[in-house]
Amino acid sequence: MIYDSNGGKWYKGNLHTHTTDSDGAKTPEEAKRLYKSLGYDFLALTDHFHVNEPDNCDGMLVFSGAEYDWAKDGCYHIVGYGLKDKPRLVKGDLPQKFIDEIKRCGGVVTLAHPAWSLQRPDKMVELSGIDCTEIYNSVSGYPYSPRPYSGNIIDVATVMGFRATLTAADDSHFYGDEVGRGFVYVKADELTEEAILKAIIKGDVLATNGPFITCGFEDGYFVVKCEKGCKYVQFFTSNYYNPDTTATGGTVCEARFKIKPGKDKFIRAEAVDFDGKTAYSQYYFIDPPKKNF
Repeated sequence: MIYDSNGGKWYKGNLHTHTTDSDGAKTPEEAKRLYKSLGYDFLALTDHFHVNEPDNCDGMLVFSGAEYDWAKDGCYHIVGYGLKDKPRLVKGDLPQKFIDEIKRCGGVVTLAHPAWSLQRPDKMVELSGIDCTEIYNSVSGYPYSPRPYSGNIIDVATVMGFRATLTAADDSHFYGDEVGRGFVYVKADELTEEAILKAIIKGDVLATNGPFITCGFEDGYFVVKCEKGCKYVQFFTSNYYNPDTTATGGTVCEARFKIKPGKDKFIRAEAVDFDGKTAYSQYYFIDPPKKNF
């Protein structure tokens, strides 16, 4: 857990993890101990078509979860965690049924690794009940795959009406280079399953490879504050052309983007530190900008 400059509590977690209960290289107990040793506050075990039980590992919350995959007309991997019951699902069920059953069981629904899955934005918009999607997925990148980053696909889907909280996750399978490369900080008053899941649904989440940032509107600007300073910050909006999308020069501790009324319908930011690691803000929708620090 870390504190932001205003004293807010942010808990660190991985929301996509595989074990020997499906196709992961470590047992559930080994996975729990590993993430606990790395300083995580919570973990979701999400094996394929296998629901793990909730647990507590020396103070680290462990959420029940599962992943359901479908690949007949497009590829869909749907992750659910925080389940209060076992979804009645089998291989061959349609993606929307995955979502509906996870929701019926009280779970949070994530559309996993859209870039790796070659998701089509028009198909993403058709899905009902998605809570989150992964802007970064570690195991979808080097040395296992070439598509860890999904920001461009999600941007296009968001222009088309898709709405989801952005997350980052390891999607641990091999327990090699992917571990610890993608995670979330969740802002919550306490480390309980109820508080963490409620904050995720609300969008009080930072997806990151390491840097920590806070964001908000202030006097017509979208402002990003980098807690430890970054190499540069880039802004992404619904407008295809903006001349001021990058803030750089020395160590960037604060970056400001002037909102263009009528053109910028939403905005998000990515902050890159001097090690090349990135923090990914949530989408902020502009109607109109307001001060919210």
